[in-house]
Amino acid sequence: MSAMTPPDEDRALSVQTAPKSPGPGPQTGSTPLPAEPLPAEHRKLPKAAARPAPVLALLRARWPWLVIAMLVGTLLGLLMGATQTNKATAVLRLTGVNDPLRVKQVGQTYEQEAMSPPVIRLAVANPDIKGTLPEDLADRVQATWELDTDLVQITVENASGQQAVKEANAVLDAVIKKATTDRDALNRQVKEKVIARLNDPLTGSASAADAGRRDELGKGLGISELNNILDALSVTAGSRATSFIPAGASRPVAAGLGGIGGLLLGGLAALGAGAGRRRVRTPAELRALAPELTQRATTQAGEVAGRLLESGHSTLVVLSLPSTPSSASRFAAAVANHLRTHGSSVTLVNAIALESGDSSSMALPDEVWVLRRDIRQDVKSYFSTDVLVVACTAEPEAVGLISGQSDLMAVVVAKEGRSNLQQIWDTVAAVESAEPIVVLAP
Repeated sequence: MSAMTPPDEDRALSVQTAPKSPGPGPQTGSTPLPAEPLPAEHRKLPKAAARPAPVLALLRARWPWLVIAMLVGTLLGLLMGATQTNKATAVLRLTGVNDPLRVKQVGQTYEQEAMSPPVIRLAVANPDIKGTLPEDLADRVQATWELDTDLVQITVENASGQQAVKEANAVLDAVIKKATTDRDALNRQVKEKVIARLNDPLTGSASAADAGRRDELGKGLGISELNNILDALSVTAGSRATSFIPAGASRPVAAGLGGIGGLLLGGLAALGAGAGRRRVRTPAELRALAPELTQRATTQAGEVAGRLLESGHSTLVVLSLPSTPSSASRFAAAVANHLRTHGSSVTLVNAIALESGDSSSMALPDEVWVLRRDIRQDVKSYFSTDVLVVACTAEPEAVGLISGQSDLMAVVVAKEGRSNLQQIWDTVAAVESAEPIVVLAP
């Protein structure tokens, strides 16, 4: 072909018009045989190791996640605030119990007693809360003995604050009423037993003085037992419920807390998803997510041409990611034009198949044989030009010919909004020795 075309003329090369070289050395007019196609299981670039993206950059990149999560959290907070309840507390006081252990026993007993079915049934019979169902009230009553005190708090929740006050007082009255009833019943039993003992006739012979002392002893014993029972089980109203407070956060507070919670969950989801599947939208986003990459714009083809000339390399490979064949082809042509402007002769090989813009049908033509190392190291002899510029898809067949080699420059062309960060990382990692430049095409 060198006989047909002047050595200093730039041209696009195809496999049909390529020089042939059957032997080990270059010969003008001979065609190197293309490499054997890769097996199907190797037709995919190895996956590069995940690279952690800066946290703030990742959050900025996934800001819609944060906004949606915050809105959902705020909405849930408003819904929870709409069902806000109020609570009122009445206090039951234990009296006549001086032993700390006994206070604990009695306090815990009344803690359970205040929530027992008999007390609840007595409470709902109170005219102030007429119509309240026992099972409904039982679900909303909570009694708690305060440690190291003689107080038992009775708390009732209700959507209506005033109704909560009435129900708390009704339960308090019911506990006191039941305690009084139980105490009176026990007192009657004790009195009956004491009276029966005192009325029993003396057996055997006894003097009048002995009979008198026995009568006094029986009376003293009965009085002592009665006093102990009365003191131990005496309960009064420590304080009645007069006001109520919200049982949960108000609607504004609930909305705020929900929004903050949603924002945190959205942030965790964004960080957990990582940046790999993120489709890069702008050059600024790519710089933020992957600051370690060398990035240039499509308008900087002149700079790439200058770097190639400064490096002393004679080969530039422009690798196209899916959805970027047109952009890669144009960028390769632009670099070739800049090289020509600098006085270099260029062979431009466009090995990208464009089939109606359908990236899924992109095939790798045979022109990639020009990426063989022996050809790249002797561009002048094979093509009679100073520089070889090759545009091809980032497929294993092409990438495998230049992977691990530093005697060339590589450019990876991605597409805004179409190429994800993992694709860029995989391709860059495969040609890392060539210190690749990433170009994000609009």
